[in-house]
Amino acid sequence: MPAAASPGVIMRVNPAVSTSINPTRMAEAPLTASPIATSPLMRTLAPLYNQTAVISLTVSGFTVLPWTYDAAVAPPQISSVVNAADGTQPVAPDGLISVYGQQLSPVNMATQELPLPTALGESCLTVNGVALPMLYVSSQQINAQLPSTVDGNATMILHTPGGTSNNYNLTIYDAAPSIFHSGTAGPETGLATVVRADNNQLVTPTNPIHPNDSIVIYATGLGRTQPAVDAGLPAPSDPLAGAIIAPLVSIGGMQLNVTYAGMVPGEVGVYQINATVPFKVPQGLSIPLVIDQGVTTTLMVRVVN
Repeated sequence: MPAAASPGVIMRVNPAVSTSINPTRMAEAPLTASPIATSPLMRTLAPLYNQTAVISLTVSGFTVLPWTYDAAVAPPQISSVVNAADGTQPVAPDGLISVYGQQLSPVNMATQELPLPTALGESCLTVNGVALPMLYVSSQQINAQLPSTVDGNATMILHTPGGTSNNYNLTIYDAAPSIFHSGTAGPETGLATVVRADNNQLVTPTNPIHPNDSIVIYATGLGRTQPAVDAGLPAPSDPLAGAIIAPLVSIGGMQLNVTYAGMVPGEVGVYQINATVPFKVPQGLSIPLVIDQGVTTTLMVRVVN
């Protein structure tokens, strides 16, 4: 994230004439406070020999800059912020989000580094001044996790080498459940991630819900947990990080017995709801499955006897 004063700039220097070319503002400050970084044998900035990238040792770990980091870019513009599960507007603390706009990053980059970095591809995203852990950046989309420390009316700002974005105002709800639509079954893709425990397969019209079924719903946006999990870190398995606001789950207006609702162990920002379907659940081709935490989300499912 930006340093208290300034993250500084990086620029090319021609030793022959001692002139600089295109000073470019960094998104994140170098790691100058570390004894390792101040060692005469350690540099915080190193160009690769093959001239494909520049490695910057920064406060959150390291940042990979493209060799053409100083190419002219326009300031970023944020146009919308949605939850990363189904692309709807409500978002909540600890949930995964997708940010859309223009010039959001000069490079396309994804990471599996844990904890997730707060600077990725020269982009640094903040909400109310708090840096967000990021999973993916590109010119038009950023996937990130909201921290548990922000809620209510908030302002999002993106910092890139091209400048600082517009102030994007959003509302962060205490909870805003949304079911992932990333499932695959045979040739079908984009399926809701609701799994029947009986066969461990996604719920589909050909694998419908039955009375007395146990189901697992994978979602984001269920809000803060107990114990709390720091943003960017995977959820623990012992103890489990349960959602503080217990969700109500129903099918066709009939409430299900929820046995667990909280983060998936080992995952960042992903939640699961384990629930048991009652015996007298309504049946039909398109029955509403509803998750209610003050904010609701609805999925139509097939239920058969």
